[in-house]
Amino acid sequence: MLDLLRKLLLASILLGAGPSGQALAAATGETNLWYENWEEASAQAQKSGKPVYVYVWEYPRMSRADWARVGKHNPCYQMGQSTLANQQVKSLLRDYVLCYLEVHVPPNRQFIHKHAPGLLPDADKEQAGFSTYRLPFHLFFDSSGKKVFQVYGYIPAQWFVQTLEAVRLLIKGQGAENDKLKQARAYARLGHICMELELHEEAKKHLERTRQLDPDNKTGAKADAELDLTIISIPDAPAKAGRALESYLEDHPHSARRTEVGYFLAVAQYSADNRSGAIRILEQIERIREPASEQERRWIEHAVVLLQQLQAEP
Repeated sequence: MLDLLRKLLLASILLGAGPSGQALAAATGETNLWYENWEEASAQAQKSGKPVYVYVWEYPRMSRADWARVGKHNPCYQMGQSTLANQQVKSLLRDYVLCYLEVHVPPNRQFIHKHAPGLLPDADKEQAGFSTYRLPFHLFFDSSGKKVFQVYGYIPAQWFVQTLEAVRLLIKGQGAENDKLKQARAYARLGHICMELELHEEAKKHLERTRQLDPDNKTGAKADAELDLTIISIPDAPAKAGRALESYLEDHPHSARRTEVGYFLAVAQYSADNRSGAIRILEQIERIREPASEQERRWIEHAVVLLQQLQAEP
């Protein structure tokens, strides 16, 4: 009877008022493909040999009216409505055993405290709700239950696609000496994703691991990792970072990341109190009329916005 009640409650969450639950159903097309506890997901992973994606989220503690008003600003809502419903994400998720854990369920809390210490607030702060903390939280395990990657917050679909691909590549290369270079590429990609999400401490760990795995830059992973580490260092050492970025542009005249590097060089110049130098670089980027890729177009747009802000300063 208790098991039946639990399944009925789960169905009401997935198909009823809970926007995150609706998104999970949309992500797979079948609600029973999402395991509601770690034990079942882990057993299925061992049986199938697939890695596990664990999605930690919070069921909204508010009325339908309030949720309709503020829900779109909630990262769990955003993750569900846009990222998990993305067609490419749905396709990649088929390669994973899927598990979702709602933070208020006691057994789930034990798992979260074990595998993501510090994620949940202290008991005396729980009344404030969990939305102010780092939710949603994403954990990835291999089929044996070893955690290989974690990240938190709303992740746009384009970055989540790369996350799923990189984690899968990383797991495939575990324990194989000749796959170190593949692992280096995976770590470089995960580090870059963390950097894009402004999770700089997480990014540094993966980027440093990249340098260890590809010390001779055989795959280009080390160069990418060092570039990202330079970008992350701009707030602490803008002048030094600026010199490193200038050297990168000189050494890599055909890099697909030149516009991105130019943008961050402008940021470094401005951070080092060289406003005129920053404006000059941004004006050069603004004059690019035919972006080579959507990625370059994105950095041009960022540059235009920053240029307008700097030009508006007194």
